Amino acid sequence: MLLRSKPPFFSLLLIAVAMISVLLGNACRDRARPGEGESAPKGEPDQYSATIVRTIENDASHETTITQEVRSGEQRREEWTEQGQNRALIWRPDLGKSYLLDLDRQAYVETSLADENIHDDSPLQDRESADSTNGLVQAVDRALDDAPSPDRVETRMLPISEIGGHSCKVYEQRATFPDGHTEITRTFRARDLGGLALRTESEAQPASVRIITERKDVSLEVAPDVFTVPANFKKVDKLER
Repeated sequence: MLLRSKPPFFSLLLIAVAMISVLLGNACRDRARPGEGESAPKGEPDQYSATIVRTIENDASHETTITQEVRSGEQRREEWTEQGQNRALIWRPDLGKSYLLDLDRQAYVETSLADENIHDDSPLQDRESADSTNGLVQAVDRALDDAPSPDRVETRMLPISEIGGHSCKVYEQRATFPDGHTEITRTFRARDLGGLALRTESEAQPASVRIITERKDVSLEVAPDVFTVPANFKKVDKLER
């Protein structure tokens, strides 16, 4: 188990958004308008595990957060440490369920993926707001709905780069918005790992914030029991803090 310090609110929000985008894939709508600019290709192995290191840099601070991710088909698991407590989220579309686990207290909250009765208009304070994955999905989706679409999206290939012994195709996407700012995303995709993104660099111009997401210690071996709640865990309505 990796030990990690408590990330600030901004980091938590970014992790939450990243987590949901990984879990849901295309559930949230793309901000780019159809037909405006070519998108960088996406891909990843059907099964893998990795450590995700996300760094947020600006003029005044440098924050790093670490999570563990595992995938097998549609099944997902993410693991992190928050406020000194070890948490895990298991995503099981095949069962129509998600499970939020307290690994220290051996307890879990079960949520139905089909449950649409959960509504949360309050600000997203942390990963456990509303004790539900659905509430977080809705918050992220609302944020994307309110965001403006770019006027233009341009994608180009950069020279091949090597990361951790993997030869990567590099794609740069530039999205220009009505207010004049530009968002730049560079994605490094490993050719021998089905196009898995080993590094993503995101920044805006003009702006001083830069976000770097890296996948490290990638393995194609995944134990099937990581997607199952241990038999000795107790089902509860809400996790303790």
